[in-house]
Amino acid sequence: MMNRVQVESPTRLSFLGDEVLSQNVRAWMLPAILIVIFFLATAVRLYRLSEQPGVLLDRDYTSAVIARDFFFQQSDNVTPWRKEMAHLLKENQPMLEPPVTEFVVSLLYRAAAGEHVWLARMLTSLFWLIGGVFFYRLAKMVVRTEAAVFATMYYLFVPSGVLISRSFQPDALMMLTFLASLFAILKYYHQPSWTKLAAAAGITGLTVVHRPLVLFTLLAAFVALGISQRGIRKGLFHRQAVSFFVIGLLPTALYYGYGVFIEDFFRWKVETSFRPYVLLHSGFWIGWLDGLLEVLGMTALIGALVGLPVLRRGLPRALLVGLGIGYVAFGLLFTVHIHTHSYYHAQLIPVIAMPLGATVALTVRWLRAKWRAYWRLPALGILALAMFSSFQEVRGRLGKQVVEREEVAKEIGALVNHSRRVLFVSPIYGLPLQYNGELTGSYWPLSMTYRLYKDPDGHRSVEDRLTALGFVPEYVVITDFPFFNTYHSDLKQYLIKNCSPLAETSEYLIYHSCNIPLSSHRPNSRIG
Repeated sequence: MMNRVQVESPTRLSFLGDEVLSQNVRAWMLPAILIVIFFLATAVRLYRLSEQPGVLLDRDYTSAVIARDFFFQQSDNVTPWRKEMAHLLKENQPMLEPPVTEFVVSLLYRAAAGEHVWLARMLTSLFWLIGGVFFYRLAKMVVRTEAAVFATMYYLFVPSGVLISRSFQPDALMMLTFLASLFAILKYYHQPSWTKLAAAAGITGLTVVHRPLVLFTLLAAFVALGISQRGIRKGLFHRQAVSFFVIGLLPTALYYGYGVFIEDFFRWKVETSFRPYVLLHSGFWIGWLDGLLEVLGMTALIGALVGLPVLRRGLPRALLVGLGIGYVAFGLLFTVHIHTHSYYHAQLIPVIAMPLGATVALTVRWLRAKWRAYWRLPALGILALAMFSSFQEVRGRLGKQVVEREEVAKEIGALVNHSRRVLFVSPIYGLPLQYNGELTGSYWPLSMTYRLYKDPDGHRSVEDRLTALGFVPEYVVITDFPFFNTYHSDLKQYLIKNCSPLAETSEYLIYHSCNIPLSSHRPNSRIG
């Protein structure tokens, strides 16, 4: 007989002492609590929405560049040179996943008759909040109702999640479809049918083709649930399992196979993502742990580990084990990103939220048993403190000036006549400078790569690296002075000797009329 997920009554909230509450009170209490939680989560995301989120700045600007090109191409009120520059800048960006969020944002720009990036952040925040609805329904199938409420609070208020959801990039939509996929998969195993299987496989297929980062966690979760319910052989080779793999993987295989083997627009990502030799360096593992803790938080991670044994045997525990195995497999294959890009750990937020919610629920029950008359005060105090700490951390990371000010970038753009051949030493691969200044070209390649990466060209001369750009720069722009003075003293001496200064302020330095040879080599592409 198949194991079935036990789903509790949605009105049972034992952590609130519902044994002394009337049935009518219990009927409206849960919806009221959830409404308040989601309202506060929305308010946190709307706070200073026009300011930078403080993380993921390269992806923010990559998405903004793509959305601008979509918007300009649909608009009749944009001058031809701006349309051309926007399209050229978009073409210079590395091809990643299908630009679904960017296209939807361009439609919002069109409806608002203007390019307002805060609309993009509002949309991605909405994606994350809708994902919270799916997560709550999923969590109720794994843990008790009160634990699901606490887990949802963590998902909605963990600072990294708030910042990622406010960022203009595809991970918020990924999280929404990821959670919808997990919910559909668990529903299928709760009551197997071809209809539920098709729904789970279809949503999974759309999720993975949009953002392949969650491929391993979704497949591992499905396999773990199948093995738990049917055994190893049927869990892997049952006709419904095979159908899930085919439907779930076919869109991804077609799209990314086309990008790697035919059009060659995605091969760079495959080639730069897996570098197995870094597994032998302690710096890799330290970076992985640092990124994990940055996203999840040490306290939350410990709380989740404590809550794992509390989970019921069968499908609930199998789901968490599968998700954990999938995450580890993902990290071992995406070796470049797992220890350098903290947001690659975001898929683990809902995974640890469920056992963490169980731990918090047990703690609240202990408080109720120990202080029957006053247990609500310390319990609510702890929750309020956690939410306040989350808000303070988000607030502290908003608006930090890590790139050129927008007006400075526009001033630079005017000084270089919005050139297409600009060499720049600027933060975030020069993306903010290019986007706000409406110029393009190439960021200056590092003279030495990150110490864990093997690069035979890492010590080339300035002349060789300039030649390899693939174009002769009209202008050289420096806005990141600490980086320029510390790591590029060779370039500095070269510019002084071979170029003429055009403009210099405390925020930028521009050279022109440089004597640089031309080469047919293509510019370096960035890792992102």
